[in-house]
Amino acid sequence: MQKRTLSGALLALCLTLVAPLAQAEIAASPEQVSPLLNGMMVPDIQVQNSDGQALSLNAQMAGKPSLVLFYRGGWCPYCNAQLAGLQEIEQELDKLGVQVLALSPEPPAKLKEGEGKGQYQLLSDRDLEATLGFGLAYTLDAPTGARYKGKMGDRLKLDEQERVVLPVPAAYLIDAEGRVQFSYVNPSYQVRVHPQLLLTAARLMLAP
Repeated sequence: MQKRTLSGALLALCLTLVAPLAQAEIAASPEQVSPLLNGMMVPDIQVQNSDGQALSLNAQMAGKPSLVLFYRGGWCPYCNAQLAGLQEIEQELDKLGVQVLALSPEPPAKLKEGEGKGQYQLLSDRDLEATLGFGLAYTLDAPTGARYKGKMGDRLKLDEQERVVLPVPAAYLIDAEGRVQFSYVNPSYQVRVHPQLLLTAARLMLAP
């Protein structure tokens, strides 16, 4: 039987944090992204592991409920704090059979710096297939982009106009069929979803 999408207060919260339609384009600001919505299927997407090997995100999730996180990179303290905070719930997620995949636009080799710190798999979205497929890509304004490039250099992904492209940090719970059941997308990179909310949403997703 197909799992139902989350309802009630959690669904209302999710829907207030996402735009009306997901589109594969790069937005001019984090407030203008159009994320994948609850009930939508994850598109066919290629990512890379830390060895640079191409992987199908859909194949990675096939038959497995998954928590997919989009983060800006290992250089971002807010992202590192979010990943570290998963330790609070990772054992419970494991008992539920939920795998955790964390995606950033950093080069594959940079992922090695963060591997082994938690029960999650780090993946590189260097080609932005996932960031665009989930409708989360946006460009930094010129002054901020110049400042970031001066500090992070080639850890960043640039578009054809040399603008820095980042994902709006997001959390998605996806069922074993590849359908989005819960999403949290916040244009403020300083605000992340609480681990206990993710755990509650995962339990509801997998409830009979």
